[in-house]
Amino acid sequence: MIVIHSGQFALEGEKIEGLTPLSELGRLHDLLASTEGSMVWKLSSGIDKLERPWLFVDVGGEVQLVCQRCLKPMPFFVNVGSTLVQFPDEAHLDDAENADEDLEGIVIDPELDVIALIEDEILLALPFASRHEDCGADRIVLKDSKPNPFAVLAQLKTREAE
Repeated sequence: MIVIHSGQFALEGEKIEGLTPLSELGRLHDLLASTEGSMVWKLSSGIDKLERPWLFVDVGGEVQLVCQRCLKPMPFFVNVGSTLVQFPDEAHLDDAENADEDLEGIVIDPELDVIALIEDEILLALPFASRHEDCGADRIVLKDSKPNPFAVLAQLKTREAE
C-alpha cells in the first residue's frame, strides 16, 4: 500500500510511478475474466494558476473483461489520464464543481491510498456492458411464429375482390 498526503504531495510537485498486478486490485476481480497482468501507472502533481493543488493520474494496461453477449473473455485496453483538483473540504469542492461542470475534484486527503485511487480510475474507464465488436445484432435471428396481421388482412381483402 502506498499512502501519501495528497495536498503536501502536490505542494512539493512530487511524482511517483509503479506497476500493480491486477490480482492486487480486488474491486476489479468481479468484472474481469482473468486477474493476470498488471497496470502501469504514474501520479504527478502540482499547483494550478488558481493556486489549487492537483494530481494527474495516468493509468494504462490491458485487462480481460467478460463479453456480456457471448460470456467469453475479451481484451480491453485501459488508457486513462485524469487531472484531479484538490479542495480543503466538500463545500469548496461542491462550489467549484457547480461553477465548472468539467472539473474533476477530490478533497485533500492526509492518508490517500494511491493504489485505491488507481483502481478507482480503472473502474471509471471500464465500459458499462462490454462486448466484442463482432457480437452484434447480426448474430441474432428472430423467428416470428405469428403471421403479420396486416398480411392476413391483405389476403382477406383480395379474396373479397374476387
